[in-house]
Amino acid sequence: MLLADGSMWRMKDLLAEGIAAQTVRRAVAAGTVEALSRGVYRRAGAYDEHGAILAEVSARVPDGVICLFSAADFHEITDVTPRQIWVGIPNNRRPPKLDWPPIRAVRWRGAPSFDVGVEERVIHGVPVRMTTPARTVVDMLRMMKTVGEDRALECLRDYAANGGSAGEVRVIADRIGVGQRLRPYVSTIPYLEAGHAKQHRSDWRKS
Repeated sequence: MLLADGSMWRMKDLLAEGIAAQTVRRAVAAGTVEALSRGVYRRAGAYDEHGAILAEVSARVPDGVICLFSAADFHEITDVTPRQIWVGIPNNRRPPKLDWPPIRAVRWRGAPSFDVGVEERVIHGVPVRMTTPARTVVDMLRMMKTVGEDRALECLRDYAANGGSAGEVRVIADRIGVGQRLRPYVSTIPYLEAGHAKQHRSDWRKS
């Protein structure tokens, strides 16, 4: 069966593969398949990959991009575990309504917002479009009023501490039109990285 490898499938995709809705419902009733949310199914007991809940959202919102706190949490450049899945959607699209998981839709304008610094990962067989670490930093900084200044700067510091590239952040910021505004923050990345390395050496000597 298509679900045997633990991948997630939407009902309409299962139907397109020739699997009847009644067959899926019987499998759910028998406990061999679980309905993760409305219209999304997976083999019962399948191992949860890192980011499984993001795949669940992407299966329901295929034109969305996982971003901000959810991307930062995935890339481990924040201490925040978001209660909602943050997803960028086209400005003219209605925010999707999901029973589960809860989502926080962010409206973006223009093709660069959906292409620049966006990568695709496959999680449980589902293509998941997500901002890269550098793009996530750009978004956190440019949407500081939404996410909070402290959290945006924390993301910047963690990115720098993990050896993130200031050049990559600068290029992405320029391409989506916020380079000038974010320049003061981007220019601190090499110093934040150096400060982290110095602190790491100090902690190592003390241990």
